[in-house]
Amino acid sequence: MKKSIVALGILFGTTGLIFAQEKDSIASPNSKTKDIEEVVVIAYGSQKKGEVTGSVGKVNVESFKDRPIARVDQALTGQIAGVKTRSTTGKPGEPLEIRVRGTASISANNSPVYVVDGMVVDDIANISPDDVQSIDVLKDAASTAMYGSRGSNGVVIVTTKKGMSGKPSFTYSQYYGVQTIEKKLDIMTSTEWIDYVSEAINKRWVSLAPGHLASDSYEKRAQYFNLANTTDYNLANITAMVDPRWGTDKVAYIDWQDAFYRPASIQNYQLAVRGGSNNVKYAISGAYFDQEGLALNTGFNRFNLSAVIDVNISPKWKAGISLRPSYSKSYGAAVDGKDNEAHKMLSMVPVAELSAGLYTNFWKNQRYRWAGSTVSPIGVLENTTNNTNEFRLLSSLYMSYDIAPGLNFKISGGATNNFNINNGYTPTFNLVTNIPGQVSIASRRTVNYNRYLGEALLDYKKRFGDHSIAAIAGYSAENYRTTSQYNRNRGFANDDLQTFNFTQSASVLNSEYTASEWMLVSMFGRVNYDYKKKYMLSASIRRDGSSRFGWNNLWGTFAAFGGAWKIDEENFLKDQSWLSNLKVRYSWGENGNNSIGEYRAFGTLAGGNYSFGGALSNGLIPNTIPNPDLTWEKTQSSDFGFEFGLFNRINFTADYYIKKTNDLLLQQPIPSLTGYTTMWKNVGSVENRGLELDLSTKNLTGAFKWNTSGNIAFNNNKVLQLGSSNAPIYTGFSGLTNIIQVGQELNSFYLYDAIGVLSSADIANSAVAKTSGAIAGDVKYKDFNGDGKIDENDRHIIGSPVPDYYWGFTNTFSYKNFDLSVFFQGQKGGYSYALLGRAIDRPGMGTTTNVMGNWANRWRSDAEPGDGKTPRLDGTTGSLLDTRWLYDATYIQLKNITLGYNFDQDLVSKLKISNLRLYVSLENVWRKDNYYGGYNPESVQSDGTDYGAYPNAKVYMMGLNFNF
Repeated sequence: MKKSIVALGILFGTTGLIFAQEKDSIASPNSKTKDIEEVVVIAYGSQKKGEVTGSVGKVNVESFKDRPIARVDQALTGQIAGVKTRSTTGKPGEPLEIRVRGTASISANNSPVYVVDGMVVDDIANISPDDVQSIDVLKDAASTAMYGSRGSNGVVIVTTKKGMSGKPSFTYSQYYGVQTIEKKLDIMTSTEWIDYVSEAINKRWVSLAPGHLASDSYEKRAQYFNLANTTDYNLANITAMVDPRWGTDKVAYIDWQDAFYRPASIQNYQLAVRGGSNNVKYAISGAYFDQEGLALNTGFNRFNLSAVIDVNISPKWKAGISLRPSYSKSYGAAVDGKDNEAHKMLSMVPVAELSAGLYTNFWKNQRYRWAGSTVSPIGVLENTTNNTNEFRLLSSLYMSYDIAPGLNFKISGGATNNFNINNGYTPTFNLVTNIPGQVSIASRRTVNYNRYLGEALLDYKKRFGDHSIAAIAGYSAENYRTTSQYNRNRGFANDDLQTFNFTQSASVLNSEYTASEWMLVSMFGRVNYDYKKKYMLSASIRRDGSSRFGWNNLWGTFAAFGGAWKIDEENFLKDQSWLSNLKVRYSWGENGNNSIGEYRAFGTLAGGNYSFGGALSNGLIPNTIPNPDLTWEKTQSSDFGFEFGLFNRINFTADYYIKKTNDLLLQQPIPSLTGYTTMWKNVGSVENRGLELDLSTKNLTGAFKWNTSGNIAFNNNKVLQLGSSNAPIYTGFSGLTNIIQVGQELNSFYLYDAIGVLSSADIANSAVAKTSGAIAGDVKYKDFNGDGKIDENDRHIIGSPVPDYYWGFTNTFSYKNFDLSVFFQGQKGGYSYALLGRAIDRPGMGTTTNVMGNWANRWRSDAEPGDGKTPRLDGTTGSLLDTRWLYDATYIQLKNITLGYNFDQDLVSKLKISNLRLYVSLENVWRKDNYYGGYNPESVQSDGTDYGAYPNAKVYMMGLNFNF
């Protein structure tokens, strides 16, 4: 509780500064309700902020226009209470994970739905951030229910810049920056590794025969193993012989992280023109973004075009069209994840032959004798082809007709067409035992995705006296179709060409073609009513039919309602100039979720062999069991909101919500006598409860201006039910790190609790619980069940990935032509589990790899216990997953600092331009965290585990914008 109070103090600490100024500078009598007149975008329309009955957050373009963001979703980080973003990988071009008010589903998708200029889209990858006017996030059910089956996880609405009447106005913007790695992992230096491996080798040497000493020479050991040529180190027995060249200049010493990661460039250029007449308005833009990856030979670039045209055909008829094509390319070998290049790089021995250096065990270089068989990751990155080229086209058109005053009919259609092709080629790296092309692998994957949406909308607005009504009714139909083809072959004539006729390869590894299709049909309606702009009510209903569900339950109906009272509009407060807003609101609603993939409710077939006429023949066999009753996952949500404004300078919003998901879509075990082991069912429920606080203040308003905005969100997640038996579900790495259990948070960590290192006295003491066969220097575990031994029954729940709270805090300053923005964000609580750390940080791994730096402080003996946490290098507990790799995920980050200068108009007009702005921006400037098992505490999967995510980059950049 104390920590929560401290967090609230950070959020509200600047408020008192406002009252330090003179009273008559605080407010003028007629300055009331300026901020609540701001327009926010809602489902199928927009409203003034003061009239909204639901919970809606807004991000303006000013908050991210000078930041080096590759994707629009990055603009959400730390900006809206209740919207949690995570950078699960620093790989260029990859999306963020976005969660609105917690994780509500176990197996279905938890991402929000995206809407661009009124059209539902699958993602916003091909929208240039420079084209965005604003981003609105619908959080509660009253706001999202109009999107029915997609609204349970929130709705992100992107509004782009439109054309305007007048002569063409051109806008040019660009930036260029340099990226560096945020931090390096602490792994052993060459000196530390030599000490580490020498200890292990000398132990084995001494144990081989009586009289052997750790100080025995290399020659004596060579004689023991009958090695005639003692200078041929490739003959050395590495289990008992150290390299006599260690500590000399006769071998190479390598910092693999410095070689693997490099300073990299990031750049963006955009030119846009907007203009038109009273009848035709247009906005056309083109952008190019290029980001080199920190890892060698990796990166991402994208070309964007956008054309938006709106036409007033007649006083009653309007039409419009938008086309947004984009082409992107990502390239580079797989870096992050289990057994990929970052993992291999970190475990590379930091010593190599001088003749090989960074290219040890690559091409014709033999591996270093005291190292493992891993091929040089530098060589792999530089010589692997892994290019993904993607063409996207997001298109839409509409036509509307004003039937009568206040009554409008609109039809619209949209399409998303993606064509993705990946070409890969891995040459034969080992040319000591192979010839070029012999074990080379070529692959090609093509994915064609097409989505079509049609909508019809009837919109009615009427004000009569003190009453106002706005109603809509609509119908929509969507079709999704995906086809994929994959070929992967091995063995070619040589490595000179990377494009082959696959039929000429030595062997076919994969040859696949898949296709899937599904549809969604919806009918919806909403009524908004207000009286004197004091009392506001809204009600909506939507009925969705999805082909993903069983024949008995294709349809789902989702309703919502909300109400708000503008207390400051009452007569007893209306004339109080100091009160700019006082509003309470409540909403309730239900949403559905159908994002489980195609054909889960139906029995499908797979290839199989059978005997026909005494011969083996190919055929099809059932491989899944149907469930005709499979239906919608449903989320019910209640929201209690409070808004408060003073002097048009302080605006405070608080929301408390309860969000409960029932009929979870889960793959459940079934009796094997059915012929199957699992079946998709609707079982279980999950609840999220939370509090969101948002505060904005204008601290100083004179020549020197200072504004502050901050938000903080608390969320409590709990599993309420898991089928009739409430049997727990084991998840995470090999089902050994996490658990989903009733009464606990989703994906809670289920581990052995490491509490130290066993001493010789502990081994001799029968009262100390130990694993079977434990020796002094092994990890000491908590005897959770108190039975005097350590076994599977001592695994227990220790925290979860869910943070206690997360926050964002921005201060902006301006004086004359200068402006400065400083943005902090972070979270408190939650845990990250470093599987990467464990992969290079556990006993019994041998000595042919590098390990984490803490092994320099390992247990060596009772007299040299080290740090009391790191066991002996040849211990027996390496197979257990315990809390030594569980880290507090708390962090605080200085996310961005931007300093800008706007040139005087008199000066820039001589250049025949206007609004010339020059700025410098620093991204990911500084972070304080407790995470040492990976690069970033955010870079974890949904279960909180991290197997070596691509590191994030610090960015130092300069940019300019101008109009002409």
